[in-house]
Amino acid sequence: MQEGFEDIAAIEGVCDVSWSAPRGGRAGAPTLLIEIPHGATRLADYEALRRRLAGKLPRDLEQFFFVNTDIGAPEAGEQAAAALSAAGFGVLVLRCLIPRTFIDCNRVVHSGPPGTMIDGMTPAVAGYVTEAADHALLEQLHARYHELVARAYASVCGRGGLGLQLHSYAPRSIEVSVVDENIVAALRDAYEPAVYAKWRQRPAIDIICTATDGTYLADPALVAGLREQYARIGVPATENATYKLHPATMGYRYAAAYPGQVLCLEINRGLLAEPFMAFEASPIAPDKVRFIAQPLVSALHTALVRRSPGSSEL
Repeated sequence: MQEGFEDIAAIEGVCDVSWSAPRGGRAGAPTLLIEIPHGATRLADYEALRRRLAGKLPRDLEQFFFVNTDIGAPEAGEQAAAALSAAGFGVLVLRCLIPRTFIDCNRVVHSGPPGTMIDGMTPAVAGYVTEAADHALLEQLHARYHELVARAYASVCGRGGLGLQLHSYAPRSIEVSVVDENIVAALRDAYEPAVYAKWRQRPAIDIICTATDGTYLADPALVAGLREQYARIGVPATENATYKLHPATMGYRYAAAYPGQVLCLEINRGLLAEPFMAFEASPIAPDKVRFIAQPLVSALHTALVRRSPGSSEL
């Protein structure tokens, strides 16, 4: 691990941490942090935490887990880290292991009533989590994750590096008003072919760079570079077409703390999975991940070079 990152260590059941050292890079080159807040994409992640919860949960809840986790994002993060490390930049990757099925680590805890959507966003804790002991455990895990993540942002962005919040989302925007004990049945109804076809298709790539109050929080040059690089491979990239950075999200808090240094990116799961399957594990296609990660790598490389010592653009 790079000097200064000694306290950024993995926490079992909470967060995986990996460090890709810069190979042949210049001294003082900026570092990239890749945070994957919904990185608990494996059934084992779900089952490990489910066993720790005492309360009764809805039947077949693992189906909601598969619908609502960011498959492909960890693999895209690994691709980006390896490529940028080879180009001379250190990359720190934090992969959350806490399934958002139980508590969403990209939400501010107590930002709204349990189970209630917040401006169209799923809540921090689902309404079907009813045991006080379970709430206490989940909030403790959320706090431990963000104690680590906050140190990582300070260690990277606080020293002039960049942060990338990497997500993936389902191909269509499914509208569910309440996340409660009936969530699996509601989603099953929403995914019925005749109903599913009516939901709005989501962009291939959506760059989330503006807050709900209109504040632009990302580096405009990096955003422009991303759109240009994706256009080169025929994949359109939009800005804030799906949502904006909301104060009820932890992603907003880190982006606001380091304006111009943190970028949130959504990738359509249909571009990563082969095929995308809503209610079971979707196989991730390595060739599709490489294809969609390469423009991201190119844009980040340019941005990191621009922030390097001696750059005329600094």
